[in-house]
Amino acid sequence: MGKAGIFIVGCLILCGSVPAQEQPRELKGDGHLLGETAEHFFSEGHVADLARACEAREWKSVKQLSKNLDYASQTNAKEICAKEKLAKQQATSGERLEYNGRGEVESLRTDTFTFDRGHLVKIDMVYSAPTANVEGFHPKSFAELLAGLQQAYGPPSRSYSEPKIDVYGVKYDARRADWLGQQDVISISEEPGPEGRTEIVAETTAEYNRKAKPANPLQ
Repeated sequence: MGKAGIFIVGCLILCGSVPAQEQPRELKGDGHLLGETAEHFFSEGHVADLARACEAREWKSVKQLSKNLDYASQTNAKEICAKEKLAKQQATSGERLEYNGRGEVESLRTDTFTFDRGHLVKIDMVYSAPTANVEGFHPKSFAELLAGLQQAYGPPSRSYSEPKIDVYGVKYDARRADWLGQQDVISISEEPGPEGRTEIVAETTAEYNRKAKPANPLQ
């Protein structure tokens, strides 16, 4: 497997060798499993390390652990801890919540985790792909990421392109691909241009279908 394939499998892992239609895929993002409980999400890994630092009032550690999270640089450690505590309370109580993860600096990746009814229902990873090379950073192109997904999951259920116009008025064909499963959906989409990006989404089928149905304002 090439570097792109290894990298993607590290983010979204297909466990087991039997066909997807016979066994649900186990999809992971930054170590978190799609469908896991919010309680489990906030009790392990980097998120749990940050919570422990907050409980111990280790403010330097809090700032260090949160530097890649979506907090302004001027936010003090106590405010960070309060926001983290609130996020956990909301997610574990069943509220719908979008939580920004730490991502990965080297590959210019940002992560967003969506919780609903106490479970992780969506993992959204965005890879920035600037045209200029920046020392110390190794952005991933759409082609690399698509190749990794195909290596892990085989040909997509569907692939297509959509016309796009960037901020400078230049027209592009933005590529798309989806892997449709019985219990989950994986999607990759491209936003080309000077400030281009590639987005990979793993979500439950219920979450995927939710977007297709307009919300009833009376419910």
